[in-house]
This record gives sequence, structure tokens and C-alpha cells, in this order.
Amino acid sequence: MVHGGTLMSEQNPFDANTATDVPVEKPGLAKKIHTDEAILLTLIALSAVGIGITNFMPVRSFWFWVAMAPVFGIVSLYMGWSKARKRGEGASKIIWAQVLHWVGLFAAIVLIYLLFDPAGRINNNQLALISLLALALTTFLAGVHFDWRFMVVGIILGLSVAGAALVEQMIWMIAIPIIAAVILLIFWWKRAV
Repeated sequence: MVHGGTLMSEQNPFDANTATDVPVEKPGLAKKIHTDEAILLTLIALSAVGIGITNFMPVRSFWFWVAMAPVFGIVSLYMGWSKARKRGEGASKIIWAQVLHWVGLFAAIVLIYLLFDPAGRINNNQLALISLLALALTTFLAGVHFDWRFMVVGIILGLSVAGAALVEQMIWMIAIPIIAAVILLIFWWKRAV
């Protein structure tokens, strides 16, 4: 193209070397951290819901706890994937480790419910607490092996078991999510400072 006696080249919009390239902003670390923590808070809230369901509908709650194993597993795989790739681990190793880890929780839940229904060795309240304890331990160990934030969630869930064992039934259903939210807010505040 000729403009004012000088030759001007047309810029190719697909050329990577054009001067008008505007860098595409990727989501910042702060946004990713907040998303991950929001996901973890959701897992804690789901666990509290599971305790309530187990206390009021113990037999039907089996399906809730069985569903929690893949939910926690998928979240753990999602959050641990990028860290494992940075360490140079292969995809098959990551997937197998995660699958085996969370299948262990599934097996524990099945065994816990066998103690409840056919054997009659535990009651509704014990069923909820033991199920949450299995989830807390599995989540804590996921933090040890995959992503440290799961350790925090596992500790909160474990404290929930302890709190539920010491506090009356209706009070802990309200107190545990509030305590978990306060702990995580303090954690976020300390990281931001």
C-alpha cells in the first residue's frame, strides 16, 4: 500500500511479531488461589450437609457419602494436576495415585455402612461421625501426597468430628461451618498480609 509516496506494508493480523499485539492477561495467582479455596470451602460445606443427612436419613445417606469420594477425588486431581506436572510426573502416575487414594475412601465408606445396617454395631450419630472421620483422614492424606491445602481441609473436617462428638446435635450443624469459615478467613488474611 502506498501512502504519501512511501510504501507501507500491511500488517498481518495473524503475524506474531506485530507491534500492536496486546498481551492476553491470564488469571492472576490471587484469583486462582481464591477459586481453589472457594472449592475447598464447598467441600467442607458438603461434608457438613452429609452429617445432617446421615443423622436424619442414615440408610439413604450411604449414597451421599459414596458420591463424596469421586467429588473429593476429582477436586483433588484438578488441584494437584498442575503441581505434579511441574514436578515432572507423568499423567498416568498422577491419575493412578489419585484413583487408588479415593477408591480407598469408597471402600472405607462401604465397610462403615456394613457395620451400621446388617451388623447393627453403630448407631446413626456414630455412622455420621465415622463417615466424616474417614473423609477427614483421606482428605488429610491427599494433602500429604498431592496438595497441602487438602491437609487444611482434612484438619478442619477432623476438628468437626471432635466438635460434633462434644456438642449437641443441632448446635454443631451450625457451628462447624462457621468455625471452618472463620479459620479459612484467618488463613487467607494472614497470607494476604
